[in-house]
Amino acid sequence: MMERTEAVAVEISNLIVNTQTMTLATLNSAGAPEVSMAPFIYETTSHQFYTVVSMLSPHTAHLAAKKPTGIMIIEDEQSAPQVLGRRRVSYTCDVHEISRGSENYHLLYEQFMIKFGGIMEVLFELPDFHAFCLRPISGRYIAGFGKAYTLKGDVIAPIGPDDIQKTVGS
Repeated sequence: MMERTEAVAVEISNLIVNTQTMTLATLNSAGAPEVSMAPFIYETTSHQFYTVVSMLSPHTAHLAAKKPTGIMIIEDEQSAPQVLGRRRVSYTCDVHEISRGSENYHLLYEQFMIKFGGIMEVLFELPDFHAFCLRPISGRYIAGFGKAYTLKGDVIAPIGPDDIQKTVGS
């Protein structure tokens, strides 16, 4: 079983590092959900995500409120063998803002420049753009039809029919 979860961990890592944007699911002040997309950097040693977003987008204020946030990274439709069975990983994350001018902010700038190029130079200088760290609390990985896993820390556990029934019944 250890080899299987290691293989799943590699699949998840490959999906994350080969994707440029994530979907953000946040709650506004009235508790209504809002969904958007944002660029991200993944820090492989800390297993944290970093994003830079504009205050012109509602989700930035939601992130600044430091409420748990949902993220999803999903396989590209063009490369998926079956569009409805695309590989995807989703997490519930704790959020904190990276202070502009801090050492971490400058390190993020360099990483975003490497991944996304010159557009990041412009975005990082605009006063309405803010950087955030999203630290996964728990998650789920869907590897295709009938292949689902829960994620909590370093633990990857397959989800079977009994697990789904427990979730639906609660």
